[in-house]
Amino acid sequence: MSTTPPIHAALVLGSDSFRLLVGTVEDGALRPLDSFHAPLRLAAALDAQGCLSPEAMDSAFECLRTIRARLSDHALAAVRVVATSTLRMARNSHLFLPAAQQLLGHPVQVLTGEQEAVLTYLGVADGAAHESAAHESHTRTLVLGIGGGSTQLALGAGRHVQKVASLGLGTSRLALTFFSGGRIDAVSFAAAIASTRAKLGDETPAFGPGRRDRACGASGTIHTLARLLADNDLAGPITRARLETLAARALDQGGGGAPLAGLGHLRLRDVTAALAILLGLMEELEIEELEVPKTGLRAGVLAELRHGRAALAA
Repeated sequence: MSTTPPIHAALVLGSDSFRLLVGTVEDGALRPLDSFHAPLRLAAALDAQGCLSPEAMDSAFECLRTIRARLSDHALAAVRVVATSTLRMARNSHLFLPAAQQLLGHPVQVLTGEQEAVLTYLGVADGAAHESAAHESHTRTLVLGIGGGSTQLALGAGRHVQKVASLGLGTSRLALTFFSGGRIDAVSFAAAIASTRAKLGDETPAFGPGRRDRACGASGTIHTLARLLADNDLAGPITRARLETLAARALDQGGGGAPLAGLGHLRLRDVTAALAILLGLMEELEIEELEVPKTGLRAGVLAELRHGRAALAA
């Protein structure tokens, strides 16, 4: 009988990008074997009627063909494909999803915001379970995830989720609302932060400082901000002070000043929107320091494949 550990694949069709993770488990810990990232920005491709444009769908379909070829390179025991906010919202997702499933050869599950929050939390918790004793099962952990179309919050201990929330608050939405037409200034930025804080509304007490022992940021957007902080000589844990310094430099660039280091293909308005959301969340929830684990939604999908849905029981 073969003792080779099974190989699983998780594919997330996200609002900002499509992300694939293929991995196996060795000595109880996830070992990545392959990954793929395509920044498609589907959330920004929704038209005034809330539909994905034909061009956006064609680009996505071409990406899925590439992903299917990568999947075929592995002897996979299980594959799970999930979709997030934009494909929850798009009025023509009923046209996109069957074609996507046919191209991939696997069903696509459109997650609710709450399911997305739970799986993101599970990805963080599963990674922490294999680290030091500093993250024991009774440590109350808040996990934040910021996407192009929505923001998720999950609070739990160990692998047990206790409270989740999903907010209609994403970088693409905020960028279009406050930074359209190239307007990136201090007034718009302050308004974007205030909007973020207002969106939390009645959810704030459930995730505040008295409810948690640590706070983590687990999404591509937050990982990008952590990288930009390091690229701009602000390396270290994510704090409000560091984010405010980076935001000041982004606003300076918006006014014609020097560009941020490491911006690359990223759009300044999207980065500024992400900064406004994260600062708003940290201010409203009184988060002094945010850890940035390497794991997140994709790892959570893989963890659920490995552990089963019982792992999510509160």
